[in-house]
Amino acid sequence: MPTNTRRAQRGFLSLDGMFWLMLIAVALGFIVFLGYRTFGNSDITIEQSNLGTLMTNTKRLKSTTGYATAGTNLVPPLINLEGTAGMSINGTTLSNRWNGAVTVVSNGMTFTITETKLPKSACITLASNMAKDKQTTTAINGGAAIAGEITAVAASTSCSSDANTIAWTSF
Repeated sequence: MPTNTRRAQRGFLSLDGMFWLMLIAVALGFIVFLGYRTFGNSDITIEQSNLGTLMTNTKRLKSTTGYATAGTNLVPPLINLEGTAGMSINGTTLSNRWNGAVTVVSNGMTFTITETKLPKSACITLASNMAKDKQTTTAINGGAAIAGEITAVAASTSCSSDANTIAWTSF
């Protein structure tokens, strides 16, 4: 006599299990996206730290007669002092996080650090955060040197391209 027994459905996952897996996949994708955005901004933070270290170590090179004859490249002595922070070194040249040239040049009693190939966001952040004292001037893309703090609003109008240049001159 045949019996009508109901067999339970077999399968790898039920519909509610699939729903939870999809929800977890979307959440992980969102977390990866936020992590990517956060680590993308970490280049700016690292470069700001590198510049601060470079500026501090350059000030260590000053003697009673200044930094050296105007026009002297100060990168080699900074490399010898291990004062270039985490910047890329290739021989006697420095590069920033975006493979732009970083130069440190004596002006006699002052020195100038110049960074090239800065993206807009990095340009705005570095211009508004690096020179908050009256002893340092900032010139963005060859514009007029501004002493002291530059607001992010002012920097955003001066940092007009995708490859900006900033020059800081300090005592």
